[in-house]
Amino acid sequence: MDEQRKPRLITDRFTAAVGVILTGYVTALTLRAAFWQPPHHSHWIIQFGYLLPPWAILVVNVALYAWILWLCFVFPRALQGKEWFLVAGWVPGLLLSPIQGMVSAPLANAIQYVKAVSILVAFVAAVVILVEGPQRGTAAPDGAVPQ
Repeated sequence: MDEQRKPRLITDRFTAAVGVILTGYVTALTLRAAFWQPPHHSHWIIQFGYLLPPWAILVVNVALYAWILWLCFVFPRALQGKEWFLVAGWVPGLLLSPIQGMVSAPLANAIQYVKAVSILVAFVAAVVILVEGPQRGTAAPDGAVPQ
């Protein structure tokens, strides 16, 4: 069987270290928001209220979130192993952030805790990838033994 090999997201220690640093930073911010700050603040990505009219901000943000939603479903499918856990840990935070500002306070708090747990999983995966060393090149097809 000559299946295509899946590309690796993290191919060297430098990329693994960058992944740990970025994921660690977002993990710290998310945990702080979950446990030490009230979760009610703007969840829009682009906040140019002083430059753009409200309808334009809404259109830009909806388009950006649609693109992010598409990435959240397509990108993890191309990965496997620990890299899948790294990317999948980011997905709940990206998907739930726009909803968080539109729900009641108790539900917003629950969403913040879900985001904290998921990004913590991503951080652990990033640290494991760094410690064990990333796989080089491409992944072997499902069921194949790499040589």
